[in-house]
Amino acid sequence: MNRKAWRTWLPWVSLGVAVVAALVAAGAYVVLRAFEPPVRIALAVALVGLATFLYLEPHRVRRWLTGREARYGSNALVMSLAFVGILAALNYLVTLYPQRWDLTEDQRNTLAPEIQELLGQLETPVKAYAFYSANINRDFARETLDKFVQASDGKFTYEFVDPIVNPTLAQEYGVTRDGTVVLVMGERREQVPFLSDEEIANALARLMRPEERVVYFITGHGEGDIETLGDAGYSMLKEELTNRNFTVRTWSLPAEGRLPDDADVVVLAGPQQALTPAEQKALEDYLANGGSAIFLFNTSVEGAAEPSADLAAYLAQNWFIQVDDDVVVDTSSPQQPLIAVGIPTQRHPVTQNLAGLVVLFPVARSVRPLDGAPGTLTVQALVQTSDRAWGEMDLTAFNTSTPQGAQVAFDPDTDLAGPVPLVVVAHDTLTNARVVVIGDADFVRNGFYQAYGNGLLLLDAVDWAAGQENLISITPKPQTQRFLKPMAGQGLALLALSSICLLPGAVLIVGGVVWFRRRMRR
Repeated sequence: MNRKAWRTWLPWVSLGVAVVAALVAAGAYVVLRAFEPPVRIALAVALVGLATFLYLEPHRVRRWLTGREARYGSNALVMSLAFVGILAALNYLVTLYPQRWDLTEDQRNTLAPEIQELLGQLETPVKAYAFYSANINRDFARETLDKFVQASDGKFTYEFVDPIVNPTLAQEYGVTRDGTVVLVMGERREQVPFLSDEEIANALARLMRPEERVVYFITGHGEGDIETLGDAGYSMLKEELTNRNFTVRTWSLPAEGRLPDDADVVVLAGPQQALTPAEQKALEDYLANGGSAIFLFNTSVEGAAEPSADLAAYLAQNWFIQVDDDVVVDTSSPQQPLIAVGIPTQRHPVTQNLAGLVVLFPVARSVRPLDGAPGTLTVQALVQTSDRAWGEMDLTAFNTSTPQGAQVAFDPDTDLAGPVPLVVVAHDTLTNARVVVIGDADFVRNGFYQAYGNGLLLLDAVDWAAGQENLISITPKPQTQRFLKPMAGQGLALLALSSICLLPGAVLIVGGVVWFRRRMRR
């Protein structure tokens, strides 16, 4: 290769190397966020390449700097710098005076007026810790929390925490579920297991109104222990109730003979012995005075003697809730037919966080609402099985073998056909008494507590029974429904003709006219 050819291509190779090295340096800096060795090496190569080009082509550089290209280039450079300066100034002003505009038709990205009023009453700063691992998308959480930050005048802040990277903080705040948000106000805290404007607002309302809320678990009849850490205990339920600022206590009904005056909710969880008439009278008096109770009833084939005939009759007569002496068989899972799969079917505060979740009930009985309830009593079945389950009334097979080993078949004449209700709630609007009856007591023991929506169901049931489900009344926003009506017939044919034939044809015609006119000028 002669020297002339070498001098021709080497400057441009040097310039190309400089450009490529500069791009590599920029990309490496974006990835590494620091002037690490790869960035410095790439910049050095870019400078060497540029210097080589300047050394080999000095006359071309002088012409660029003094010729018309330089004047045009300098004008372009000044305009570019001015544009960048304007953008920088605007961004600086935005950081000083941040402002959001909700341009959606239904104001979907604006907090409800009731929530804004609540935030206006906020005197003590609140910080939200959003425990989101890298496996969960944070966009929705960030958008939701940003709305509270903007409306709180600096009183509401938040921070994302990866519970896998920082398990100590997650343990400190009692977080057991990824995607949980914890609101902290001073020494008090509230968990928000499912993020929404309403859930955060209600958690804020509970923080701002720190009255004590007490849940009593009745003991003395062989009920499950809230202190036991094994699979059969209820310690996980107690821990999460405590994280929701409930005071959890036990109460020996046989020893005391009455229910405590400060009880917001009493829970009777899987007793192995029936209540005495005096104990049942104390429970009836408590509910008659506006109390709230949650009943978890195991089946009689598990050795439980409950519910007694008197308690079952009381629930049927006063609350229009029928507790059947049966066993629910669910063939949707052939390998485990005695684990009933409960599906939420009604929109209610007890089931509002169970969207897309099921609840597993191991060896359950059916619980169903009865007709004829008075107008002051609202009775609803909230969770039921699919139509592939039934309530087996003939317990002979279960009494002669273990429940899991029983062989049964559906009898349409005697059995309760599916879907089988498993969770029923009742609300007396005169006394504000509330009752929740669930056909299983094992679904919230530690062994099943974290399965699907098991724990959430009982936590929200306690919230509802204590009257804590909606501390603020939020006016629902109107939802404008818009539908795209597809074209058909002649309209669809005209659209196809215009897009496939007319528009391309017009381009071809215009091109032909231009070509013909230029041809004629020659």
